[in-house]
Amino acid sequence: MNRTNKILVTALTTCMLMLSGAFGTVADAAKKPVIAEGLQGISVKGSTDLPGHFFLSFAFSRNLIMLDGKGNIVWSKHEAEPKPGGHTGWWDFKKHKVKGKTYYSYHDQTGAYDNYGLLGYAPGERVILDEHFKEVKRITFEASDVTAKGAPLDGHDFLMIDLDHYILSGYLHDKVYNIPGYAQGSKVVYSYLQEVDHGKVVWDWKSIDYPELYGYTVTEGDPRSNDFANQKTDAPDYVHFNAMRLDESGNLVCSFRHLNSILCLERSKRKDQIVWKLSGRGDEFGLAENEKSSCQHYVTVDGGYLTLFDNNNRDKQTRITSYAVNTADKKAEAARFYYIPGKYSQACGSVQHLPVDLYVIGWGWAVNDNECMSVYNFATGKKLMSVMLDNPKNITYRCVYYE
Repeated sequence: MNRTNKILVTALTTCMLMLSGAFGTVADAAKKPVIAEGLQGISVKGSTDLPGHFFLSFAFSRNLIMLDGKGNIVWSKHEAEPKPGGHTGWWDFKKHKVKGKTYYSYHDQTGAYDNYGLLGYAPGERVILDEHFKEVKRITFEASDVTAKGAPLDGHDFLMIDLDHYILSGYLHDKVYNIPGYAQGSKVVYSYLQEVDHGKVVWDWKSIDYPELYGYTVTEGDPRSNDFANQKTDAPDYVHFNAMRLDESGNLVCSFRHLNSILCLERSKRKDQIVWKLSGRGDEFGLAENEKSSCQHYVTVDGGYLTLFDNNNRDKQTRITSYAVNTADKKAEAARFYYIPGKYSQACGSVQHLPVDLYVIGWGWAVNDNECMSVYNFATGKKLMSVMLDNPKNITYRCVYYE
């Protein structure tokens, strides 16, 4: 960090966890649920005492798995590919609690829409399920100045405020004329966020409205992401949105993989919506280069702490990164990094820091092994639970925990 700006790093911890010891076999549940025929095969070692459930979604296959804290499958869903040879996924399986009611949702990459040739874009629909896992409705974009009603969503994230009030994400393809040095125009894929309340668009955000972002694009995740000359692609994915959370002020904290950055967006504004930028070339918090994230895929907000699943494509050593930030003064007061030797996820992934001081990690596109989820206690250096894929090529999108 820049010491001349008096930014104090109060903690910079690198935990190199050397894991040893065997895991016991998970006991069968007292009553086994019916496991969906054709479901992605997994195996579980170890267990936790967590009372909630783990939610597993898959990037390139139509599988959903819910595990209890012991690692038993308690619910699952599988469908065959709609087209032979296809690789459409069900992304971002999650739980919602609104007004005392429980809902579940996931993104269905239906295969009916153009993905612009991008592996990391899964156009489709958000599927809402009731507490009994029965489909309630499917959500697509509402009409706006850049989207037609029914246009497909991006599958990376979804926030439900109420059953009819939610925030959606999308990737849109257009030709723009505000990139410095490209007055003749350039075709890009840009991030579009839309907040809908009872069918009405009440707020939205377009990355192309902020031309400074073009200069922040990195190529660690995709060498074509800054091809504004359109020499190798007519769809450079120059920001690559992949996660969002609401902070205590109701602002939207978002992760952009191809900016190596977290942006905070103000939902009460139609213009000048970017409140602050953390990490990346536009960093406003004075992070040192080795403290900046690289192609991160997930962000959570816990008061003044931001926790990232930092894929770290730059160094090819994935890490869990936590920043203590003073957003009012744009100061990073602490940065902590957890490494696990040999673990590298080139894309996807997730992390949650639970109140019991456990970390639930979804490994996404893991390169070196078939482990898709881990539960760690970093204070003790122990891994409590591990989930492995029978087919390591059938990667998970996220593995997350909900009580």
